[in-house]
Amino acid sequence: MAMTPVEIRHVQLGRSLRGYRRELVDRLLVDVADSFEDVWRERADLADRVEQLELDLVRHKELEGLLRTTLVSAESASTPSSAGSSRCSAPRSTASTTLRSTSASPSASPPARSVD
Repeated sequence: MAMTPVEIRHVQLGRSLRGYRRELVDRLLVDVADSFEDVWRERADLADRVEQLELDLVRHKELEGLLRTTLVSAESASTPSSAGSSRCSAPRSTASTTLRSTSASPSASPPARSVD
């Protein structure tokens, strides 16, 4: 049996000859109703927060999909231009490697000095 805080506040307990002290029972019911009301509000706030986070998750998943699509498009657009640039840069890199290896080889003789 689920009760709301308002229902707890309005509960009427029957009287008996040797029952509990009425003041203590009333105070306990007020305390229980207050605690229950706090939990009830917190649950409602958390439910609202979950709903907001679920909406944010859907939005972020859509953005992720758009970013993936954009990335794939950018990669496919850059593939033909990078193949053309690698053909042009290959001879330069070979020539510069050849030049470096020739000047750095130990077999190359240093320029001759004249002795006076």
